[in-house]
Amino acid sequence: MAAALRAIRTVPQGGAATRASILEATIGVIARQSLSGTTVERVALAAKVAPGTVILHFKRKEALLVEVLDHLTSEFERARASALQDSAADPVEALKRLIATMFDPAVSAPDKVSVWYAFWGEAGSRSTYLERVGAIDNRYHDDMVRIIAGLIARGGHRHLDAEAVATGFIGVLEYLWQEIMVEGAAFDRALAQRTALNYLAGMFPEAFALNS
Repeated sequence: MAAALRAIRTVPQGGAATRASILEATIGVIARQSLSGTTVERVALAAKVAPGTVILHFKRKEALLVEVLDHLTSEFERARASALQDSAADPVEALKRLIATMFDPAVSAPDKVSVWYAFWGEAGSRSTYLERVGAIDNRYHDDMVRIIAGLIARGGHRHLDAEAVATGFIGVLEYLWQEIMVEGAAFDRALAQRTALNYLAGMFPEAFALNS
């Protein structure tokens, strides 16, 4: 009996792959059904596993949803940090890398973007979002203000306010991410990158070549 219980509690061989498959399936289900419409049964069907397998890995639906958010947060934060690496030495190149990263399909696939907005948009889950992602969002904002302030000082743009320009830039990226959610696979990622670069070119023409 003890051996049987240990077998039940042990994640089977290949468990990591199954767990990853369940997380990916959950992203798709949330994108189609919303958080409240996501069920263990729907996730199991999408992942092509038994509902019991989902429970074995994640215990309950709420834990699965939180892990999806943590998974996307870690993925985004790694990509963002990599893009902004050495931003003090070359802020222009760092911002170009950030724009490219934001519109990389691996980071901003339509389903992934839908999950971000599901957690933010559904009142019952907003506190979970703020608890787990709020500090990262604040750090992201602070990084933008710091980089923009450096560009303002470097170019002698005394009429510009770093906080306002950074908030506007983040707003442009946010708006374009919402378009990903609306347009799906038809979203023009190259145009989105040019749009973001054009915003920066309007503020810092000496640093960013104007892209039409």
